[in-house]
Amino acid sequence: MIRTGLILYYSRPNRFSIAALAGALEPRQGLRGLPMEFPPDPPRLRLALRALLRRHDLVLAGFSLATPQMAGLDALLASLRDEFPERVLWLAGGPHPSADPGAVLRAGFDLVARGEGEETLAELLERLRRGQDWRGLPGTSWLDAGGRVRSGGGRPPPDLDRLPPFSPGRRIFGPIEITRGCPFACGFCQTSALFGGRPRHRSPEVVAHYAGLLAGRGMFDLRVVTPNAFAYGSADGRSVDLPALRELFRSVRRAQGPSGRLFFGSMPSEVRPEHVSAATLGLVRRYAANDNLAIGAQSGSPRLLEAAGRGHGVGEIAAAVAATLKAGLKANVDFIFGLPGETEADQELSLALIRRLTAMGARIHAHWFIPLPQTRFAARRPAPLAARFAAELARLAAAGVLYGQWESQERLAARLAVAHG
Repeated sequence: MIRTGLILYYSRPNRFSIAALAGALEPRQGLRGLPMEFPPDPPRLRLALRALLRRHDLVLAGFSLATPQMAGLDALLASLRDEFPERVLWLAGGPHPSADPGAVLRAGFDLVARGEGEETLAELLERLRRGQDWRGLPGTSWLDAGGRVRSGGGRPPPDLDRLPPFSPGRRIFGPIEITRGCPFACGFCQTSALFGGRPRHRSPEVVAHYAGLLAGRGMFDLRVVTPNAFAYGSADGRSVDLPALRELFRSVRRAQGPSGRLFFGSMPSEVRPEHVSAATLGLVRRYAANDNLAIGAQSGSPRLLEAAGRGHGVGEIAAAVAATLKAGLKANVDFIFGLPGETEADQELSLALIRRLTAMGARIHAHWFIPLPQTRFAARRPAPLAARFAAELARLAAAGVLYGQWESQERLAARLAVAHG
């Protein structure tokens, strides 16, 4: 038996993924007693590596990475490999490595876990502890001696009901992911490529079980992760299954008890405009604690909505906001600027819609387009934002009706473009 330790880098942007990975290891009999550390920053990552290497033969150091986290990663990884040249296996997973494993491997990682990594991580650790070769493991990619990317084949999508959403044993908690997969495959979004176009849902019974577990430990606020909250239970992800939604709400609230609070359709998840109705809003008002909905609009340009494959128009956005406000909820509406091919005319349409929505009482959550690998827009560059529109966004932000990280995202997109040619 090889004495193996595990480090999962627990920085703020990846904490939900790490909670799910840690949870998936708990039921594995062969991993009982596995030493695990969750350092949240580079200094404590180095301390954890030194401590585990003093007592173990091998350390698996895992990073879950989205595209924004790739900026500056090469330098960090190079310094870590210089300081720890032996007995550490460097693993990358998450959206960016899954979509572009070759680039991540050439940045210095030893292997990539592609796609949904819970079962891959568990089997990798079991192989390492038994001293077996990890190359060829399904769900992984690595470089051969000639620098070519090799892959161990794919994995079938896991059953979410069999995967704990977080790690009670390690006290690593987070929101409960209730759905994976999305049929829309919007041009800017990786969800469909990573998780497939057919949604898979955690059953109400399993979600309620973990909601009750949290409440039993004094954690009464529950948030959910899903690409489209009101599509929960839907077989195709394009429709609303009201009975399934109602059963989820009722099951969770019963499990939480009178002190529990369920947050649904607000960050870190959102709802599609065409799914906002009197019926879905009524369920939120009756069972959920959030005072707002996060509504995905993305653009006020019909041309760009069609090009992105959004599957709704501008009219559905305005109607969703009006219905949300009428129901007594606040409306936080997502917009993305800099979408590929966006013209000044498109930007004017978006700003006109933003003015209309904010006059109604909505707040705008502004984003900047970042090309993500394995999406239809992966090879497209952000369109420039005209100066007069940038000034208008700044004015709306100063007025308190627009918020978000669009400026830092714009700078990040430029850095990533330079770094990757």
